[in-house]
Amino acid sequence: MKSMKLLGYLFVFMLLTFNAYAVTCTTGNCHTDIMKNQFTHGPVSAGQCNVCHAASEENYKKHSEKPKSFIDFASPTGDQPVCIMCHDNKVDGKYVHAPVTDGSCTTCHNPHGANNKYFIIGKKESDTCFQCHENNKTVKKFLHGPVAVGECASCHDPHASDYKYQLRDSEDKICYKCHNDKKDDFNNKFVHKPVKEGCAKCHDPHNSDAPFHLNAKSEKELCMSCHKENKNLSKFVDTAKFQHKPVADGECAECHNPHASAYGKLLKSDEKNVCFECHGDIAKRVKESKYVHGPVASDGCAACHNVHGSDNPFILKMAFPKKFYNQYVDGLYQLCFNCHNDDVLKYSNTTKYTGFRNGDRNLHYLHVMIKGKGRSCKACHEVHASNQQNHVRKSVPFGSGGWELPINFTKTKTGGSCVVGCHKPKEYDRLNPVKYTE
Repeated sequence: MKSMKLLGYLFVFMLLTFNAYAVTCTTGNCHTDIMKNQFTHGPVSAGQCNVCHAASEENYKKHSEKPKSFIDFASPTGDQPVCIMCHDNKVDGKYVHAPVTDGSCTTCHNPHGANNKYFIIGKKESDTCFQCHENNKTVKKFLHGPVAVGECASCHDPHASDYKYQLRDSEDKICYKCHNDKKDDFNNKFVHKPVKEGCAKCHDPHNSDAPFHLNAKSEKELCMSCHKENKNLSKFVDTAKFQHKPVADGECAECHNPHASAYGKLLKSDEKNVCFECHGDIAKRVKESKYVHGPVASDGCAACHNVHGSDNPFILKMAFPKKFYNQYVDGLYQLCFNCHNDDVLKYSNTTKYTGFRNGDRNLHYLHVMIKGKGRSCKACHEVHASNQQNHVRKSVPFGSGGWELPINFTKTKTGGSCVVGCHKPKEYDRLNPVKYTE
């Protein structure tokens, strides 16, 4: 109320003194540039310079004698800027911008006018801000949209705020104003811990040399800055002999949703479907097969594979040779025998440890223990899925010419028969052993 009265007294004083002291400030040879702005301050448009400038004979005389001297401001409000005679004093907030605290409105605003509606003295907001703030926010490869167009006030209140950095709202809420599509993700069962701490934990809100404005040189580097505490993970990611391609390429988000997920470990989908996104050939085989290997059907790919990296071929969790022929030693097929009983290869004759036998002759032992040409488990069995019982393959790649060894397996109640490209057709029977002619 007091301010309004003062403003009223000033206005009456202006009317009384205007004719006595007014000069053609913008129509003479001195201040003609003031009227060239696209947007002009109200008093300037009305030609009433003395609304803001002290209307006294002494000041006009001083200005007349020294044209470059600045006429004293009328400041009926004491130490506060003359601007608040008309404008609200924007100091309400826990964090107040320094020029506002100092009453230095003209640090940012041209009091006469400008080519923008807020009379910002720079060509755009950011030019004004960078008068005081270091411009380390537009120097990197990827710029946040508001930064790229110089609209700092999209996120920051230039006067005062209850939020740190004079943000217009809490960190997450201000991000959601544009990135509302991400908000629904956080209703999922599993939410990434950094998300709860704030978006800026992972993203630079101004600029970055990494896509998505990450706070690191790469996606992999950012993830490992927290996950390095998992020594097993760090080992496989950094030094594994065989690396999973997305990991080697540093593309963690190929498999994981970095914000939140309905699936454990923040996977984008259930484990199998995440893998099948890239391994479509296996997905097709699994979908079209009658018999699916137990781990594939239930536990998922990670039952056998270390999805980040491994010292074993095919990023397998345990030892399994890549070669077709292998001289058998204990531990060679560790992966298979983690579930299956390795007694199947301990005895050349048995009636207990395998159904693949002719009488008591162990045919698993026969195939695997051939000196110098022991067959791999994969020579006969498809590890993911098959249309033949016991996961017997339809064919197996052989040699470097692209030829496939056909396998036609028929199972009976007491044995079976095998027609293959590696030997003559054979039959076997557990109860009535087949006598071979050779």
